[in-house]
Amino acid sequence: MNTLGQRINHYRRAKGLSQLALADLCGWAGGQARIGNYERDFREPSLPDIQLIANALGISVSDLVDPQTAQALSEQAEISVNPSVQDYALIPQYSAHGAAGNGHLNDHIEVKGGLVFKRAWLTRMHLREQNLHVIYVQGHSMEPTICDADVVLVDDSQSQPRDGRIFLLRKPDGELIIKRLIQSLTGGWIIRSDNTDKRAYPDQPVSNDEITALQIIGRVVWHGGAL
Repeated sequence: MNTLGQRINHYRRAKGLSQLALADLCGWAGGQARIGNYERDFREPSLPDIQLIANALGISVSDLVDPQTAQALSEQAEISVNPSVQDYALIPQYSAHGAAGNGHLNDHIEVKGGLVFKRAWLTRMHLREQNLHVIYVQGHSMEPTICDADVVLVDDSQSQPRDGRIFLLRKPDGELIIKRLIQSLTGGWIIRSDNTDKRAYPDQPVSNDEITALQIIGRVVWHGGAL
């Protein structure tokens, strides 16, 4: 068992749990794909996710990770209990979902707490906390970059299209989508999914006029790592 994914797979099977059952124990409704990605080492779980998985499997964090990572998790737990206002910013988390798929309509949006980010990191990334919010992702069109049930950080101040960047867009019918914008060599833009299955997630060419009809809510700048 050389990788984290292999260790998660081993302990899950030892408990007689399916991937879906483990996801449910972690509180990730419909998160079978998420567990599968972790076990295949397609994605690396965040430190809080590692803690949730260990708790669900009835094992210690040290059974899954090396001592250095376990120590980092312990330090993060202390931060989450009593974060310093000077050192950490609480970014509001909305109930809205941005679809990495065919679109997700949010009839009602609420603030549901938030996530804590280091102010030093925000400064280094040239981000201002008053422009930021956090939402969840639904769908598989942006995999492997962004996966189903990921949480992403959106910068509302970056509302102009930029070649190669990932944005949260609102379609004219109100649906929210998360896609990469590619500037076309022949003019206009391409709304692109990172998923290589182009039969399921085809590129969508749009003109400059059409891109303005798609309201750019902001640029996705983080999902467990800077983009």
